[in-house]
Amino acid sequence: GVMTHKPRGRKSNFFDGGVFGAIIYQGIFQTMLVLGVYGWALLFPEHQSHTEIHADALTMAFATLGLIQLLHAFNVKSVYQSIFKVGLFTNKTFNWSIPVAFVLFVVTILVPGFNNLFHVSHLSLTQWMVVAVGALMIVVLVEIVKAVQRALGKDKNAI
Repeated sequence: GVMTHKPRGRKSNFFDGGVFGAIIYQGIFQTMLVLGVYGWALLFPEHQSHTEIHADALTMAFATLGLIQLLHAFNVKSVYQSIFKVGLFTNKTFNWSIPVAFVLFVVTILVPGFNNLFHVSHLSLTQWMVVAVGALMIVVLVEIVKAVQRALGKDKNAI
């Protein structure tokens, strides 16, 4: 883990070791996934009213972004190493925080009163499946990039 690495030098930059590039490409992936789900909701609406279609699309985008952030927390444990090598369940506090955050997040969409407070609509099972697939794609995409980077030897000087 991180504790086995030598300390960084005084003049080292936080963005050294591939961190800056990872922030950029992962942010682009997240944007594409959220906008992709939003676009899907507009192209394949489950309602007739433009207001309801737009509300569903916004809710699906919101849900996708929220779930992406929870899943992406696993990705960022290492810049180059696979989440499966770094270890999914090595940090107890982290492991509890993800399901707690997930429950709180889902409450904002599913519980009457909260969904009105957050201006989100109820989603169908199909819509939730699209959201879940869109959110899970962040793990797949980042794992592919990390595998390519490791194959190219980019991880040799990584933090």
